[in-house]
Amino acid sequence: MAAGRSLKRTALYHRTAALIGTRQTREILLLAGVALLMASPAFAAPWVRGFVISNYEPAFYYGAKAGTSDPGTDCPKGANPDNNYDIVLQTPFRTAAQAHALNRPVSETGRDPITVMDSALAHRGFRADIETYINPFAAPDPGFQQVTGSIAEGFDLDRNAKTGGFTSPDGKRGIDNAFYRVMGCGLSYRGVAYQGYLSNRGNDKMLDGLYTMVVRISGSQNPKNDRNAIVEIGYSPDPVVKDATGRPAEGYSFRLAKSSQYTRLKATIRNGVVETEEVAELRVPAFAWYETNRGEALFQKGRVRLVWEADGTLSGLLGGYRDWRDIYAKDTFNVPSGGQSRESTYYQNQIGFYYSLKRNADGIPDPKTGQNTAISAAYRFLGRAAFVVDPAKPVSIFQPVPDDKADRQRELFWQAMNTKAISPEPQRRRPGPLPQPSAAKPERSAVLQTATP
Repeated sequence: MAAGRSLKRTALYHRTAALIGTRQTREILLLAGVALLMASPAFAAPWVRGFVISNYEPAFYYGAKAGTSDPGTDCPKGANPDNNYDIVLQTPFRTAAQAHALNRPVSETGRDPITVMDSALAHRGFRADIETYINPFAAPDPGFQQVTGSIAEGFDLDRNAKTGGFTSPDGKRGIDNAFYRVMGCGLSYRGVAYQGYLSNRGNDKMLDGLYTMVVRISGSQNPKNDRNAIVEIGYSPDPVVKDATGRPAEGYSFRLAKSSQYTRLKATIRNGVVETEEVAELRVPAFAWYETNRGEALFQKGRVRLVWEADGTLSGLLGGYRDWRDIYAKDTFNVPSGGQSRESTYYQNQIGFYYSLKRNADGIPDPKTGQNTAISAAYRFLGRAAFVVDPAKPVSIFQPVPDDKADRQRELFWQAMNTKAISPEPQRRRPGPLPQPSAAKPERSAVLQTATP
């Protein structure tokens, strides 16, 4: 009898233990399910990160150890040397002796040879009346020192590892950055990242108010991993506030204008690396160092890559195909310095630059001629944390101030490109009476373009 009661108690104990185990298992499974749901995108909180750009430049890989002109893997001969003006200035209508006379040192003539050569540099075609910065095809191709190294930053724009001719620093093949091949040995850009002469000058101008560039990234999952992120890159009318080191101070707000110089792209984030989709037209603020070459830069078949850095900053790369003729025009026709300054100060043969851009163009073929109208390019940038916000009311984009000389020269250059005929040299305007000061302050809105959020 006692044995029977003992067996019943034992059976009851095992049934009770089994029941408790089942309840615990159910609770564990329930809690695990809740945790899984909370980690899913449906329960993830929306997030936004903003950045103001502190550094911006063409993405040119530097293959030397130090120095702008030192030889390196990118340019075994170093940066391009000064032009030999005894040769550059010879033409069918200008003899070697006449070319040399224009290039005599100031110790012999008492005059700055750069000033003396100014007009001659702009006239070196097959006729004396042809302005050859506007009509560069009227002068012979003098050649141009190019990058011969195999490493470059950029993107595989045509998705073909066998083209492009470059490998990225991290080993990806098929990198398309033909603009780097053209200009990477140029004295104006060559150097460690963000330390080239024009890079320093351009970034100083940007941070001093020439223009402001911002990036905003948003998503619904996680800033480090998000399958449905959005990248916005564009112009802000708000000037940068600098800290004691000269860099953009963090925590300031910048309104994002969307009427131009702006692109919105879908993106995927994996482990803090943001990769955007390819868009037909990537429109962003142009890298600039003068009022006359700032504005919008158009990259066809463009894309962007961003990386979250451990210190909270952002590093980025944007790229695509740029019209090589627009690059030439923006580089050559500027005020106060234009093609002559590029040649005498930066040792850059502008006629050679024209032919090198044309020769290396590798995208967007003309439907009629089949000739490539664009050249692959990439630009890199750094960003610091900021609040990038949509404006509560329309904001203004400060468009480049019109300049009669630069605008007219570019117009005539494009006329020559489109018609395949010599464009006339623009007539110099006779100086008129000096403008009288006005009591009323001019309306700045006269040179603004309104943008709506």
